[in-house]
Amino acid sequence: MRRVVVDVSTIARWTGPPVGIMRAQYELAAQAQSWREGAALGLWDRSAGRFRALQPGWAPTVLSWQGAIYPPEPLVQPLGIRRLLPSRLPIVMALERLRLSTASPLRARLADRAQRAVLASRGHGFPLEDQRGNRLACVAPDWALGEVLALTPDDVVLLAGTDWYHIDPVAVGALKQRLGFRLAVVCYDLIPFLFPAFFPAADLASVRRYWAEILPIADLVICNSRVVEADAHAIAATLGTRIRASAVAPLGFALLAISAVPGALPADLAPGRYALFVSTIEPRKGHALLLDAWERLLARGIPQRHGFRPVFVGRSGWQVADVLRRIDALSRDGTLLHLQGIGDAELDALYRHAGFCLYASRYEGFGLPIIEAFARGKAVIASTGGAVPETAGDLAPCLDPTDVAAWEQMLSEWIERPERPAGYAAGVRAGFRHSTWPAAAANILTIARQPPPPQAGEVVLRAQT
Repeated sequence: MRRVVVDVSTIARWTGPPVGIMRAQYELAAQAQSWREGAALGLWDRSAGRFRALQPGWAPTVLSWQGAIYPPEPLVQPLGIRRLLPSRLPIVMALERLRLSTASPLRARLADRAQRAVLASRGHGFPLEDQRGNRLACVAPDWALGEVLALTPDDVVLLAGTDWYHIDPVAVGALKQRLGFRLAVVCYDLIPFLFPAFFPAADLASVRRYWAEILPIADLVICNSRVVEADAHAIAATLGTRIRASAVAPLGFALLAISAVPGALPADLAPGRYALFVSTIEPRKGHALLLDAWERLLARGIPQRHGFRPVFVGRSGWQVADVLRRIDALSRDGTLLHLQGIGDAELDALYRHAGFCLYASRYEGFGLPIIEAFARGKAVIASTGGAVPETAGDLAPCLDPTDVAAWEQMLSEWIERPERPAGYAAGVRAGFRHSTWPAAAANILTIARQPPPPQAGEVVLRAQT
């Protein structure tokens, strides 16, 4: 029986909120640990050029949202005059070893206090806790990494993370050639090739280099939409290579978050009197367009008459200083609410009590917040960007993400005529069908372990929700 080895290099080194690609890799790892068809977890060790197992005792910690392997590999040294200063990292990590290993609660508290004292001069808050103040466990690599995985031609290695930060495709290719395992790669999107202006230069170079090097050696590329699959084949051709085989497997949604203990709305937010947009604030997501449309509506007095406002939920990304200034200005006068670092229960409450939801992205490889809104029976005004219409199907109107007037008009109609979003919401409740994460993750693992197709370039399986 073919074994699928799920690489967890991204989630094992992630200390942020459970979003996007991190959520997908987390769910794949969880499914792999319970899968009866033959699966294992691995982690790329750059220094050894091999995949290694996780130590069983530390795997639950580093694969959770409250722990990670730290420091990352390779360690990026600080620039400028800080290079001349003694590094605080060895001291912090020595204290972390003590905090995590001691059986004494008092010693653990003292180690935590000492770490906070060492890092007090950073001026950016305490880096070893998340946005909600939960303490993060930073596990040293020599504790977390186990034995080298003995890979064989009967194994499939599945890469499904932000691997341009963690994986060396050249070294993986050399290892693959020597050991004979198959390589499957999950492609969520190839936006850096399509919209390079939306990305910082350093990240852009890393992502493009990764895909240019990984596509020629991948035996299978699993895409989360037909649009991404078509993009992948087209971009491979521009790179002078071809994809040997591809498949489509949609992402899932988190049922557990929906059935969690009910959360509460912010005190000044009235049920049904807001439009919810869940997304990291970055250039392609459409925040600027929504702000333009909203300011036009404010000039007409429409939101004020109905006590209605937009709610943006998401952390700040890159190249959005102007957008953040506009968000802050509207937040100060009470006509917009921006929330960051909220938990699953609070997010679920925001979805459930929204008048309707928004998704204005210029391009998406899937658009998971649309599915999360549909799962709560919510109407969505979506965009025509990338795979968004594919994800939304006929359950949501899709507007041009560059047409401010169209968004202004539909927002106006949905605020002033609640029966419009109510009609779409009824259609969502009657027609929405989509896999939860366990089923979606199992589908991806099943596709990955299939035997190779008889001819290069053949589509292996076009999975359906």
